[in-house]
Amino acid sequence: MNFISASYNMYHNGIDITIFDGYILRIDCNKAETGLKTTP
Repeated sequence: MNFISASYNMYHNGIDITIFDGYILRIDCNKAETGLKTTP
């Protein structure tokens, strides 16, 4: 069974995803939103 935890990191404006094996993946919200198009 895998344990995965995700939380918003307000100091880095990103999402930290921690996996039980000790790996940490950080998603940078500024880069993820680059080129994002929204319509009214």
